[in-house]
Amino acid sequence: MRQASLPDHRPIFPDGLLTVLARGPQTSPRALAQALGVPEATVRQGLNTLRDLGLILHEDADGLIHLDARLDVLDERGIQAGFDDPESAPLIQVLEQVDSTSAWLDRARQQGARGPLACCADVQTAGRGRRGRQWLMPPCAGLALSLLWDTASWPGPDSTVTLATGAALVQCLESLGAQGLGLKWPNDIQMGGLKLGGILVEGRLNRGEGGALILGVGLNLRLPGDLPIDQPYADLHRAGLDPLPDRSWLAGRLLQALIRMLETYPEPGFEAWQALWQDRDVCRGRAVTLAGDPAIEGIAQGVDAAGRLCVETAGGKHWVEAGEVSLRVGA
Repeated sequence: MRQASLPDHRPIFPDGLLTVLARGPQTSPRALAQALGVPEATVRQGLNTLRDLGLILHEDADGLIHLDARLDVLDERGIQAGFDDPESAPLIQVLEQVDSTSAWLDRARQQGARGPLACCADVQTAGRGRRGRQWLMPPCAGLALSLLWDTASWPGPDSTVTLATGAALVQCLESLGAQGLGLKWPNDIQMGGLKLGGILVEGRLNRGEGGALILGVGLNLRLPGDLPIDQPYADLHRAGLDPLPDRSWLAGRLLQALIRMLETYPEPGFEAWQALWQDRDVCRGRAVTLAGDPAIEGIAQGVDAAGRLCVETAGGKHWVEAGEVSLRVGA
């Protein structure tokens, strides 16, 4: 069920525009305006916005819109079909556009939702990574999904969920044929040393009703080659998934993997995922730098059961609970 987001988010293009464009193969701004019941000028402005977001489309001399590639918009039933048992899927909110799937879930939580509740979007305008960085995802070129999970039965917060999330996602993607995947502490999924996806896990306290987690995932599927991103990136198409699975079905597989991972908490928790994480650790045995004042430099030695990164320095071992690690040049 595709619905408008909660009132906190103002649409940046006419709702339904991507869905109508996906019907293709050719259409015109006038036809789009008639289908959506909005002025043609509003449609043209929306098309320009989608271009700015990275969607490649052209208008020919006859005024027809052409897309370089088929738009694979998300669909609730398609996401449910990604579960082994579609009836076991949680409530799923599918949005054409949203500021952030995690922010949408947090607003839903504040209005009484307790989860499990998932949110997926075709366009995310204010996706967030760690330290407030923006996660840029062109329309339908990746996956932006989040999951709200009730932790009222947990004895307390558990930071290892971030690492377990990465391990569960990599396990799922590898089962579908993705190759060369790795995990970079604490929250990056890599392929060939390049960033493929990111994870942001946020804890929330529900007034008088225990806690909740919001797991946010951004994953590159097939990105254009000229995105204004300040670091090299990878996508699943380059990781061996060719042809790419349907986005909705893939979202369902990943949500199922996340739910099954969360069901291992609080016991046995990260213990069930530590070996897999260690095996995919791209930093282990390599020279790294931990940002800080002063910075810590040494050789990464993996993570312990509490999710702490061990760095062997000239002065001994350091166990790092939080931070940002980078591989040293030439390491």
